[in-house]
Amino acid sequence: MITPRRGIGALREYLYGENIGQAKIEPEGPILVGRLGKWRIIFRVGPRGISQGGGLRFTPPNGFTTPQIEDMTKPGYCRFLCSNDQVVLVPSLVEPVLGYTFLPASLELKVQDSSLVEGDSIEIEYGWTPSGIPGVQAQALSMSVEFTLSIDSAGQGNWELLPNSPTFDVLPEEPSFIWVTSPAQVVTGGGFSVRAVVRDCFHNIATKGAPIPKLQKPDESSVSFRQESPGIFVCENVVLQAKGVHRLKVLADGFPAVHTPPIKVLDDAPERALLFGDPHCMSGLCVGEYPRPSTAREIVEYVHSYARDCAGMDFAACTSLAMRMDEAQWKEVTEAANRFSEAGRYVALPAYEWFGMLEQDGNKNVYFLDDQDIPKLDSRSSDSDHPEKLWKQLEKFEGRVMTIPHHSVSAVIGTRWRWHDPRFQRLVEIYSCWGNSEANGCERPLVNPARYEGQSVQDALEKGYRLGIIAGSDTHTSQPGFSNRLRLKNAWRGGLACVWAETFDREGIFKALWERRCYGTTGARIILEFFLNDAPMGSEIKLDESAKRKLMIQAEACSPVHKVVIIKNAREIHVAEPGRESVSVEWIDQSGRERESDYYYVRLIQDDGEMAWSSPIWVDG
Repeated sequence: MITPRRGIGALREYLYGENIGQAKIEPEGPILVGRLGKWRIIFRVGPRGISQGGGLRFTPPNGFTTPQIEDMTKPGYCRFLCSNDQVVLVPSLVEPVLGYTFLPASLELKVQDSSLVEGDSIEIEYGWTPSGIPGVQAQALSMSVEFTLSIDSAGQGNWELLPNSPTFDVLPEEPSFIWVTSPAQVVTGGGFSVRAVVRDCFHNIATKGAPIPKLQKPDESSVSFRQESPGIFVCENVVLQAKGVHRLKVLADGFPAVHTPPIKVLDDAPERALLFGDPHCMSGLCVGEYPRPSTAREIVEYVHSYARDCAGMDFAACTSLAMRMDEAQWKEVTEAANRFSEAGRYVALPAYEWFGMLEQDGNKNVYFLDDQDIPKLDSRSSDSDHPEKLWKQLEKFEGRVMTIPHHSVSAVIGTRWRWHDPRFQRLVEIYSCWGNSEANGCERPLVNPARYEGQSVQDALEKGYRLGIIAGSDTHTSQPGFSNRLRLKNAWRGGLACVWAETFDREGIFKALWERRCYGTTGARIILEFFLNDAPMGSEIKLDESAKRKLMIQAEACSPVHKVVIIKNAREIHVAEPGRESVSVEWIDQSGRERESDYYYVRLIQDDGEMAWSSPIWVDG
């Protein structure tokens, strides 16, 4: 796998300048993830000079310590000097603009009292401390990073990017653990593959020193994995003969044993296949990181290659911001969805994010069944800057497009549930690396400012919206399926969307999502089934007031299950504490009808804190 870099869309408002200067960095790197360092950035002024009132901006890589100029004893302090003693450099910090740059704060040095001419220089010591101890921590994401410089040569606020700003590599740490993925269902005697990825303590793929894992079969014989690429291994043509649920052991020298997620072995192919995916990934087309080199095609290919080969996803989507993509880049997204979709192996969903602020009822991802002749609608355009306008534009695609809101409880870009159209809004993303939007007081709350009252998933259900439940990562690293990183910080681990699909292709996955035959998890590959009187999750059923309401939950978890909670009309009405990985809960709701329409859903919590939420079942009178 190639490594990601900062997204090209993040700096869309800036153009590269000519003859504005050149820069170098000392030391030139590389550095290991999370390590301390300090750097001197030396900028030499080009032929255009920098007029009085102009300046230089320094933007460090995403995830590096934020620069500051107030306290030399604290991390991120920047010391600076100018070779021209007639010039005074006036420092300030420029904060990023939400939705437009998604970069860390920049150090701005205004040129005062005189002008800079060709050959003059500005030096910035990033991470300087009086003690000499390095004052900057490198980011946790392994990638090639850029120390971006932009110049206002004429002093008119026209900032231009410096071509070839200094770059170096941030390398992964030593191997720390092994992450294993496998299919949820297989047929007795049928071959399948198990994937193992060796990761460092920050969850990057450990490309050096990774041991070759071995898979232990039920008869305790073992077979070695084959290295597919550095740190990534696959064990092919695994066969299980015994019907039941298996969790196969994976061994590697120097590491504790780990197990595959639960694998259900069946005599015959199931009516519905359980498939795991990450439908929400920011990429370098907008505000995320991206692979080198930086063409749109390579960015999107990196997203899907990572999802399929590194994270073991069955499906994924590259949901870059529509307002940050041009039509050519959107075409690359749709063409990649066509290219990467391979029935029975991996499905790419054509999608983008419609970026709405709170007054626009928040962010929604737009997913299409088709990958040709589909529109990219901008939340800033007058014909699609409101949810109702968005849905109006999508009417010709009804039944073949969905809009799915996410992080609904965000105080800035959340959803107040003022507008809803069930023709398009069939699901809600309950969880991502931002956190959990289920209800006030929930586990794993949002890491950013939140407003749960009136904006939670339960609030939407209480308004009568019939929304199924999924989860995703919303990673900003172009790495769907296994990521816990937002832009500048670590967050919760990303979630998964889990679908019960009739067929393993785009039609089958889209249909399962549309029918709400789906659930979300915090990243664990939990097998979850939920029925009410034999109707599966996502169903709408009619029952007489006197009819029995028998609820059944069956689950195969990745660690012992701490709690299984049944929620009815936003209230917890039954709690089971099984304390084991294989769970079967049957319960009859004796309270009967409470409303003209009741809804039920399930929340499962493992001992290790990983969670799953079923889609609801609605019971009408």
